[in-house]
Amino acid sequence: MNRLIVHLGDARRVISFEGTPLLAAILREYGFTVSTPCGSAGICGRCGVTADGDLQPPPRSGRVLACSTRLTGNAEVWLQAPDDFQNIALANQLPVMDLKPFIQGPGLAVDIGTTTLAAMLTDHTGQVLAAAAASNPQASLSDNVIGRISFALHGQGDALSRSVISAIDALRTQVCRTAGIHPAAIEHTVITGNTAMLYFYSNYNPRTLSAAPFQADHLFGEWVSSSTYLPHCIGAFLGADLLMAILASGMCEREETALLADIGTNGEIALWHQGRLLCTAAAAGPAFEGGGISQGMGSVSGAIDTVRVHGEDLAVTTIAGAPARGICGSGLIDAAAALLKLGRMEVTGRLTRTGEPLTKEVHLSQKDIRQLQLAKGAVAAAMGTLCHGAGISSQEIRRFYLAGGFGTHMNEHNAADIGLIPKVLADRTISLGNAALTGAAMLLLNRDLLDRSRQLAQLAEAVSLNSNATFSELFTERMLFEPF
Repeated sequence: MNRLIVHLGDARRVISFEGTPLLAAILREYGFTVSTPCGSAGICGRCGVTADGDLQPPPRSGRVLACSTRLTGNAEVWLQAPDDFQNIALANQLPVMDLKPFIQGPGLAVDIGTTTLAAMLTDHTGQVLAAAAASNPQASLSDNVIGRISFALHGQGDALSRSVISAIDALRTQVCRTAGIHPAAIEHTVITGNTAMLYFYSNYNPRTLSAAPFQADHLFGEWVSSSTYLPHCIGAFLGADLLMAILASGMCEREETALLADIGTNGEIALWHQGRLLCTAAAAGPAFEGGGISQGMGSVSGAIDTVRVHGEDLAVTTIAGAPARGICGSGLIDAAAALLKLGRMEVTGRLTRTGEPLTKEVHLSQKDIRQLQLAKGAVAAAMGTLCHGAGISSQEIRRFYLAGGFGTHMNEHNAADIGLIPKVLADRTISLGNAALTGAAMLLLNRDLLDRSRQLAQLAEAVSLNSNATFSELFTERMLFEPF
């Protein structure tokens, strides 16, 4: 019997094992989170850990990739403490709205994100009593939706459901402690998320989500208990989180043309024009969340979150002012825009030298730029496809709503400079923060919005990008790093 010694902060754990298991697999088996946004392809570097001992391949400079390293004997590994959530966008107030609440006391809104869980405790007056965030524990099985679907189809559905329910319970306890109330005082809960996340929460078989034609056989919009409501989803890849963001924006309550985007691994986009609500989802990949980037990371301490031109060089800031140890999505956008301005990157995405140092510790590679290029090309082409479907140009869009954590921190002018969003929208951008969470809370506070959310779900036209000639043409064009 061999031993693996795991160090996490000041804690030390000894794990006995047989055979030659993958390091990532045994760490996950014993409850340690291992980030593998590339699907364990060994290309993103996010699972890199400090290690020593009998490992194959052996450590290089004291580091190994947990996803592709096997234990062949006794070994030791040092893990970083879990990421903090101080930079997660959490609303401290709700929009002004008519109040027709379900609740007479506290109510809880929860957003199940692929990476992060967020919760907001409100009372019947619309006052936010407390808010908190935590990692989605399902990431211990897989960082991505497709991986989790595979696990569910192979008998791990119960584990996925139990883990997220337990994490929501912990968040409920946390916000109640902050607000000084007992969890039993919460009258109703609204839980939103993308379609797959609600499937996992409910422990539904995700078979129909796993293969073409990728349809959801359950779209929710229902009370799963006397006190818990799951809002409507629009389709397999257009979830309740998008619907709640649309509701929170109020875009469909105005006559003007508006665009909403929640940019992440699955970029969800909605266009409102003359009574039509067109929605689509662009498979952007994980670059905007730091995945697939050699030194990419989420929006946590030490992540480079802004980059600007300073003379003939680059100046950066990091989250919490901590020493730079990687770069998050907003920093990646800024870096690309800055390199363009300095002439160190061509509009084709080619760097003028092998790698670009942002700091002594953090560099961008040509491969990193290509990952960003694919992601931004997909999102920009999806926006253009919706405009084409509505018969309009981007000039006719009067408001551009950015939802989600990435949108909160993204510099819209830099995004326009690299061709992620239309140039005209940079000065028409409204950041909503976690609009999905806001929309979920709004359901608690106005019972009429339950019917309105159902109407919007029925009104929504899902636009598929698969085999879409307009999308294919625009994707090629939008791959260039230039304004449009």
